[in-house]
Amino acid sequence: MDIETKIKNFIDYAREVCLQSLLLADNIKVDLKSQDNLYEVERIDNEVISKYENIYLLLDETTLLDIYKKDEKVFEKIEEAIKKMAEDNRIKDEYIKSQIKKRKELKGNSGSEVVERFFKYKIKELKKIKGDLIQKINKVLDKEEKLNLDLSNAIQEVEQMEIIEKLHPVRAEFRSLSLQFDKYQKELEETENKLSKKWYYEIYGTTDKETLLEAYNKVEIN
Repeated sequence: MDIETKIKNFIDYAREVCLQSLLLADNIKVDLKSQDNLYEVERIDNEVISKYENIYLLLDETTLLDIYKKDEKVFEKIEEAIKKMAEDNRIKDEYIKSQIKKRKELKGNSGSEVVERFFKYKIKELKKIKGDLIQKINKVLDKEEKLNLDLSNAIQEVEQMEIIEKLHPVRAEFRSLSLQFDKYQKELEETENKLSKKWYYEIYGTTDKETLLEAYNKVEIN
């Protein structure tokens, strides 16, 4: 077997091990969140998911071929890390091979494409919401600026008090809009991160899109 074929076969296998391991870890994280066990959620994120993620993102044909040619021992360490990951998560070789086959058969018609499209749609919608909020915030800031100017020019105490009364709801509106903006900004960053790291949608590549949509609709109904 030539080096290129060996690398390609290894990438198929290693990616599947990573994706199945990440799926298991992500499911554990969801369960822990439902139990409000935030300490364990953070631990899973930092000690498990980030480690698997880093290995997964390394699985590029050009990168691995370069590593193999420069130092075969480094490549062997990556192979060992994948083997250990499979053992730690009790994922058998037969199962990995069946999932690789399934992923190839479902390509273009899997849950992976559905989730990827959803992430892209969500990013687009969140950017629209952000844009609308920025416009509202700017209008509120203009109101506040005008009232502050009026306040600085007011001489009578009664007039000053009237302007201060008007400032309170304007500042409250600004705080409310700022909180909304921060919330949507965080959600946007999280979704962009998921899209860029790929595994967040590729874990559904062995599920056909109809099954995934059916499961999603059941969750929505409940």
